Amino acid sequence: MRYVHVRFRFPRSIRHPMHDFLDGGEEWRSELLTWRRLDDGTLATLFRVTAAREPYLERLRAVDSIERFEVSPATESPPGDGGDGSDGGDESDDPETFYLKAHETLDGPLDAFLGAFLETEFLSVPPVVYRPDGRLSVGVVGPPDQLRGALSALPDAIDVDVDRIGSYDGGRRIAGVDVTDRQAEALRAARRVGYYDVPRTGSVDDVADAIDCSSSTAGTHLRKAEAALVDAYLDE
Repeated sequence: MRYVHVRFRFPRSIRHPMHDFLDGGEEWRSELLTWRRLDDGTLATLFRVTAAREPYLERLRAVDSIERFEVSPATESPPGDGGDGSDGGDESDDPETFYLKAHETLDGPLDAFLGAFLETEFLSVPPVVYRPDGRLSVGVVGPPDQLRGALSALPDAIDVDVDRIGSYDGGRRIAGVDVTDRQAEALRAARRVGYYDVPRTGSVDDVADAIDCSSSTAGTHLRKAEAALVDAYLDE
């Protein structure tokens, strides 16, 4: 089985309103856990959302394509009423994590994006992760040759980066880990110089030399990247 990890970036002009909403917070994100296209064309989805809950739901109610939705808390907090997503709470901008089940009718570029993958053998390895600035990342298993066809069918405005292709050997695959390009470069250099070998054969100084920066900067890049990987894996 072949595993492929793909990153997309949607321009604001064709971005879903709730994806656009995530620009309001640097750490906000939504994870598509499962979805199904119903016989009537409606898209049924289950998300795990981390954002300012009441502003998020207020914005969700204003999206014409959303037919109905339900909300459940992800922690021990007062539950919503399960109807329109309102829980009578305050309008705090502090981020919360909650589950969202929605029924929606898509059209235009977003429907074309989904449709490009429907006629393939690909299976998504959840979660599909939505982040600020129009970023989306997904891991799939399936034939790489079909991926080329699916990607070529996407609207031209969507940027695509296939950043990982390999054999799928089970276990948890982490999609959407939020590391910068420089942090990813530091991680790759650290593996190359033996920093992650057991026993360790490379040092932070070696990483710094490889990416042309100071040792303190290299150490900062590694710590931030490692923290993002751990958080994503443990789902914290």
